[in-house]
Amino acid sequence: MELPAHKTKIVATIGPASDSPEMLERLIRAGLNVARLNFSHGAFDEHAARIGRIRAAQQAAGRRVAIMADLPGPKMRVGTISPEPVDLRPGDPFTLTALQVPGTAARVSVSFARLPRVVKSGDRLFLNDGLIQLKVDGVEADDVRCQGNCGREKG
Repeated sequence: MELPAHKTKIVATIGPASDSPEMLERLIRAGLNVARLNFSHGAFDEHAARIGRIRAAQQAAGRRVAIMADLPGPKMRVGTISPEPVDLRPGDPFTLTALQVPGTAARVSVSFARLPRVVKSGDRLFLNDGLIQLKVDGVEADDVRCQGNCGREKG
């Protein structure tokens, strides 16, 4: 089987600013190969309608377009912390626990009960859309012992 002449693909995220029928057709005519849909945002019915517009635009442009669904991973929520806010500095110890406990500056419960079973020492965890970065030091029963804000380390 012969390979296509162009192996490079143009991928564009399609969202509210780019999903009108006219814009989609323009993007496809300009060379769009893959329309990426971010399922972290929007409802399924919105994505279904967007897929319909992409398919109509590809038909109008006479070109095939793949659709890539970018699915969100598991969302981990932390429990209530008192008093807020917590000032977590690089290297500070901080524990995430599967136990439902009142949160403190040193320990907080998480909604993902399996966390202690799926992480290991050295793993990095990102909370609050990556603003809080933790490095796992170890796991003991229901607790995941971490160091705070280790994502900015050099090396």
